[in-house]
Amino acid sequence: MKRLQRTFACCLLLVGSAAAADLSILVNDPHQRAIPGASVTLMSQTSETQTVTAGANGRCTFSGVAEGQYFVQASAPGFDVSAPRSIDIKGGSPFNLTISLGLAEVHSSVVVTASGTPQSTDEVSKAVTVVDSDTMSLRVDRSVGEALIDVPGFHVQQFGGPLSQMLFETRGLRPTDTAVLVDGLRLRDAAGTQADASDVLEDLVLTDTNHIEVLRGAGSSLYGTDATGGVVNIVTDSGGGRTRGSISIDGGSLGSIRGSAHLAGSVGGGRIQYSAGVTHWNVLDGIDGDSPARNTSEQGEITFRLSRIMSLSARIYGADTFSFTRQSPMAVVDLPASGMVEAIPVSLAQQHLYESGLPLSALALGSGNFIADTFDSDSTRTGKFLTGALKLTIRPSEGLSFTAQYQNLRTTRDYGDGPGGPGYYQPTGTNLSQYFGTIQTVNTRVDASLGRFQHFDAGYEFEFEDFQNGLQPPPPTQDFFSDISQHSNALFAQDQIRLLDGRLQFAAGYRAQFFTLNQPRFEPGAGAPFAGESFPSPPTAQTGDLSAAYTLRKAGIKIRSHAGRGYRAPSLFERFGTYFDGMNYTLYGDPRLRPDRSSSIDGGIDQSFWNSRVQLSATYFYTKLNEVITFLTSIDPVLDPLGRSGGYMNTGGGIARGVEFSAAVAATSRLQLTGAYTYTDARQAVALVPGVWQSFDSPHHQYSAFATERFSPRITGFFGYVGSSDYISSLSGGAFQFNGLSRAQTGISFRQPLRGDSAVRLYFKADNLFNQTYFEDGFRTPGVTFTGGTKFEF
Repeated sequence: MKRLQRTFACCLLLVGSAAAADLSILVNDPHQRAIPGASVTLMSQTSETQTVTAGANGRCTFSGVAEGQYFVQASAPGFDVSAPRSIDIKGGSPFNLTISLGLAEVHSSVVVTASGTPQSTDEVSKAVTVVDSDTMSLRVDRSVGEALIDVPGFHVQQFGGPLSQMLFETRGLRPTDTAVLVDGLRLRDAAGTQADASDVLEDLVLTDTNHIEVLRGAGSSLYGTDATGGVVNIVTDSGGGRTRGSISIDGGSLGSIRGSAHLAGSVGGGRIQYSAGVTHWNVLDGIDGDSPARNTSEQGEITFRLSRIMSLSARIYGADTFSFTRQSPMAVVDLPASGMVEAIPVSLAQQHLYESGLPLSALALGSGNFIADTFDSDSTRTGKFLTGALKLTIRPSEGLSFTAQYQNLRTTRDYGDGPGGPGYYQPTGTNLSQYFGTIQTVNTRVDASLGRFQHFDAGYEFEFEDFQNGLQPPPPTQDFFSDISQHSNALFAQDQIRLLDGRLQFAAGYRAQFFTLNQPRFEPGAGAPFAGESFPSPPTAQTGDLSAAYTLRKAGIKIRSHAGRGYRAPSLFERFGTYFDGMNYTLYGDPRLRPDRSSSIDGGIDQSFWNSRVQLSATYFYTKLNEVITFLTSIDPVLDPLGRSGGYMNTGGGIARGVEFSAAVAATSRLQLTGAYTYTDARQAVALVPGVWQSFDSPHHQYSAFATERFSPRITGFFGYVGSSDYISSLSGGAFQFNGLSRAQTGISFRQPLRGDSAVRLYFKADNLFNQTYFEDGFRTPGVTFTGGTKFEF
């Protein structure tokens, strides 16, 4: 006991002995004039952030900053955010820094997703794009998907109007190959068919988001399952600085009305900093005036600085949603035995007749070969998700920190369907399907700087996952309920090395995850599958990751490369999924499934010149899906150990390869230009339709261009264009070729300062200016739309 007491006392001495310094920062404009009220953010190597507000003299101070390396950024209304400045606090000596805003240059950002630790985008050895809050605000982006439409190598699918189903695809891979994170922790729906984020993407409304980071390339060694092709990390505003907030309301086409409120600041001399936001978005009409939807979202974070080296933070993000679900598009002609056909829609007038009850055989199809998504008057979706997290960080010395995190994620989705609506497959009464998912994650991690040239981190993660499904069919059919769960343990480590004064960087990571399945429960019990069976532990998922970058600073060139293995763990539905028709069970799942496995490489070059006013980037990528989980509609029951006639099995995957180009130009201190182009060749190992090897929903060409002009400190405008080549999609088991996207948008913002720190902002946006009739997998999307609103800032 005495030895334990002495050890504990030594730890307290170590915790209390870390040297500290005061950091003084002056924020001015290019003419050396002070900028009062500027916000300055300090970020440590453990991603902790502090924000303070500059006084009337443009100066602010961070007091008692522990030794270590940090990034500093500044921002102010009417100016672009500054490039991140790397500083090294040592020996408790005061540190002074001057930051100038309004310079004509392309600014880098601080990212965490690429390595799990903060880095400047000028330093990272992987392909990363950052979308900041200023950009999202100017473009009047309302959802996470809208904010990512021009990210190179990234494809956003939205099936209909606002608040409709959405999918993310990276580099020609499947939606399940992109992991979604909130502040570095996985956001997954355990009740989804693939247990990824696909079923909640439509609910991710921008509420209190500081920025979004998109990593392209394998990220499984850092973030585990689903990070095969890339990672989307939604970063919550950390607050801090003076008390400030905003209230906004806007509306426009499709009967859209949206209200938002935001509050942030700090109390107790910065010992407590907070940020919170709430948004209610109502779409009264939607496509064709018959697809209303609503979303109420909340997001926020609060951080308590318990001491100079210890902090505790809490974060929430959630939504409560409702929408009408439309019936999927379908072919209305006989399809060829092989190959693809050009998609030609049945006229909207004939579609409306079909929705009103006219049978397909009575429609005047003309040259149309498919009917788009149709309105079903009593088919609805009600969804909820809530993710809450706690994070404790202890940093006893400059080169050592400990982090412990806990996240609880709950998802609920209810689908109701009644006898109304077109088609032959309507229930005789009301049918209710319910899905409940719970994922609890505990993560501990240690970060250590082994000298100035090496950073090592390692940790352990425990995850419990539970999936429940209930079905209440019309009487007298019997109700169905299932409850399936599993847990996993993971070990991970990463080593980062910097040589030649930081010009040469290496990183290597490894992760192993071990799964344990629990006994499933089905009701009714009679005839239920897997009764009394025990299951061996599923195969361990092991991944590795290597990356390197070399910078020629005088030439402004960075050469980078990245190789990694990815995996996706089988979902609980893929392992135990069943269908109950009221009398008998039909089994789809297989508990023996192995994880999806992939290997990928990418390499590129980044060029900066004209005093950092031009940045160009080119990347080549190649991903091989070595083995994937596929649903086969036809299985020989005699050869299948489970006696299934259809279900999930491990099969060969495919490949996706291509190139990404992007450019950013600060033409003047007021005019910013960006552009991107991606070529993708994605193919399947087994033809999806006889004679069709190209992956569905993956256009060969994607391109975008945006111009942003600050006409004055008060007026800012933008014009943008996003397009793609034709793509192939599946309808009714056939392959249809759809026209590509051609979408232009423009907007303008006017900000009028009022008394003190308050201001009023008026904004307007027009989207799909060419009024293109565009179909996403056969779902009709909006024509030209307009949005206008006002925002009061204080």
